[in-house]
Amino acid sequence: MITIFMETKNEESPLKIRSVRAALAAGLSLYTGNFRRIFRATWPLALIGGLVSALVLHYSISLIPRQIAAQLQPMQASAADSLMTILTHSLLSLLEFVVAVLLLSYAFYMLNRHREEGAIPYPARWFTKPDGRSVLRTLAVAILWLVVGSVAIIIPSVIVGIGIGMKSMVTIGLSAVVALLVMALLLPLAYPTMRYVTTRDTKLFNILGSGYRQGLRYWGYIFAVLFVVTIIATIALVITMLPTIILLTANMKAEAGSIVGDPLGMPSYMNWLSLIVFTLSGFIQTYILLGTLTPLYYMAGSIEQQEIQRNETAKDTLH
Repeated sequence: MITIFMETKNEESPLKIRSVRAALAAGLSLYTGNFRRIFRATWPLALIGGLVSALVLHYSISLIPRQIAAQLQPMQASAADSLMTILTHSLLSLLEFVVAVLLLSYAFYMLNRHREEGAIPYPARWFTKPDGRSVLRTLAVAILWLVVGSVAIIIPSVIVGIGIGMKSMVTIGLSAVVALLVMALLLPLAYPTMRYVTTRDTKLFNILGSGYRQGLRYWGYIFAVLFVVTIIATIALVITMLPTIILLTANMKAEAGSIVGDPLGMPSYMNWLSLIVFTLSGFIQTYILLGTLTPLYYMAGSIEQQEIQRNETAKDTLH
């Protein structure tokens, strides 16, 4: 019995060299095998996140008449209304960010426990207090990616702006090349980022230092795992978003038509129905996105183990 347990624990250990297929299979197995535990710990935040995203969509739809009216009669646009719109969007975006950080911190905390103890713990309650260290590490990584991502967006955008100003298709095409190059250079960050949020002995600044250099050595492996995970997640997200897309399109057309005098043509309960559908859709999509973390967890563990063996081999060679 003990032998079987040790073999199972060894199979689930992240510190094991795995192929792309093995990392994906191990990640899927870990997620599905522990879904009840993950769901028990995260469902309140996932529901809040779904509700916030639904409010963002619903509020965006309600702005369509004002946006069209502002375009038709720009002089009548109210500065107070514009300011209120910006503040409301900012508040909802901030709330989305806070919920996402807390939700991810739960996931990273459970992966950290799995790494240290060989198993994801079963939550004692349906809503547990978030781990402070995991929250801080998740927040630090989120801010880091926001800064790096903003720079990655700004550089090609500036080149595009220059190309449009010069009416140069060559410069605009160059921006596309630069954008792809920047995305390629960001890929190695996936390894040190995942290692930082699932361990306790790494430092934030190592992500852009030694961690990035290590990730760069395994660029192809990281790209392959992320590529497959992205395809699977995109397909699942598109399927679950179909009801949202249908209702969103119907609401947008109805609101736009009301500007030119067409009857709204929507039943009175449509607002509530849309809000419920948007919330449930966001709730389900949260668990699809959480499912992408476990393959990356095993990907990072595989790279870490390869680095350990690489360093040991280098030491043996020196001696």
